[in-house]
Amino acid sequence: MDSAWDTAMADVVRGSGAYGGLLYVLPPRDPALWLVMTAGVPQEIAAPWRRVSPSDPMPVADAVRERRLVWVGDREEMARRYPRPALVLPYDFRLAAAPVLADGSVRGGLVLLWSGDRADRLSADERDAVEAGCVRLGELMRTAADSGAPLLPTDRPRALRPPSGRAPSPAEATALAAFVDRLPGGSCGLDANGRITFITPAAAGLVGADRAELVGALPWEALPWMDVPQVEDRYRAALVSRLPQAFTVLRPPRTWLAFELYPDSTGISVRITRGEPDDGAGEQALPTAGPGRATVLYHLMHLASTLTEAVGVQEVVDQTADQLLPALGAQAMVLMTAEDGRLRIVGHRGYRAELMDRFDGIPLSSEVPGADVMATGVPGFFATFAEMADAYPATVHEDGMAAWAVLPLIASGRPIGSLLLSYERPHAFPPGERAAL
Repeated sequence: MDSAWDTAMADVVRGSGAYGGLLYVLPPRDPALWLVMTAGVPQEIAAPWRRVSPSDPMPVADAVRERRLVWVGDREEMARRYPRPALVLPYDFRLAAAPVLADGSVRGGLVLLWSGDRADRLSADERDAVEAGCVRLGELMRTAADSGAPLLPTDRPRALRPPSGRAPSPAEATALAAFVDRLPGGSCGLDANGRITFITPAAAGLVGADRAELVGALPWEALPWMDVPQVEDRYRAALVSRLPQAFTVLRPPRTWLAFELYPDSTGISVRITRGEPDDGAGEQALPTAGPGRATVLYHLMHLASTLTEAVGVQEVVDQTADQLLPALGAQAMVLMTAEDGRLRIVGHRGYRAELMDRFDGIPLSSEVPGADVMATGVPGFFATFAEMADAYPATVHEDGMAAWAVLPLIASGRPIGSLLLSYERPHAFPPGERAAL
């Protein structure tokens, strides 16, 4: 990809009045759409839709399959027509998806996003800008293919940099600093990926941390008491809807802080003041530790909605492996169940078939981690093989992995199977991650 792609993508986003977009390509001899470029959309939010089948119940799939522009005008319409993305991103935003064509052939798809406070219909000028942008992108795809270098998916989609703001003069910078310091409470800035780019001394004092430790960090990683789903959820709501958001969170032991988030194309401005618990909330309303890595939770929600449409066990295995392993940083998995007193390997990813064949059909025993979890319903987390060996002395280290999580699969209140997740390197399982798992 060169600057021509960047320019074309930036022009269609700007010309349509959208705040961001996703560009998909339909590679040769591949029936799926692959995400190749993002603009104004953090990659972690776009990650669940890196690959979209034309048959998926998704706006871009409908647009490509039916060769028409698809418009989703509000949250209710999204939930009604496309429950999968509505479940993963339950926020107020507008969306258009359109096919990218050239020479009468579908080359890919384009998704554009607008804030939740805009009109619920595209204007004629906006529609013209979307259609012109798709034509331009289609021509670029055709030219690339004709030259023998078709646009193909890579390990990570290209992220178009947001427009840079105007650099203040030295005098303006001094005046701005004084202005911010005079505001009540504290202030900080987040980039589009959630990292702190700036924080005032007053804000650092309110959250109880050193400014040097905060700049460059994600708030919910630098401040454990902010590692609760509500915090990252409101951050993502601000990014996706481009509307102000607010929440109150408890800084232990008894200090409530109120946060106001104001997003734009470059990031989020945050105002922090002392606050009171939300209506009806006691001091236990928000736990000081919760499911870590909200990205994992979003992948889990996306997986849950996808599995409701799965047909057959192998599709369940494939969907789980495709979506869970990258989100969790794991390299392998095994899905197990019990049958007539024996362990059955339902499916696996990242392991040799010969190794799985040796375990498939062995008698259930408390000495086998997967079987033990099915019997007890209690998950096991092993950061090293030494920990695994302490719990299961008969276990032989033959899979080449360094850490494992063994999780019960519960249905109707009882374990019916287990899921083994494996990591190539030693992996600590902090409380937040264990809760998410």
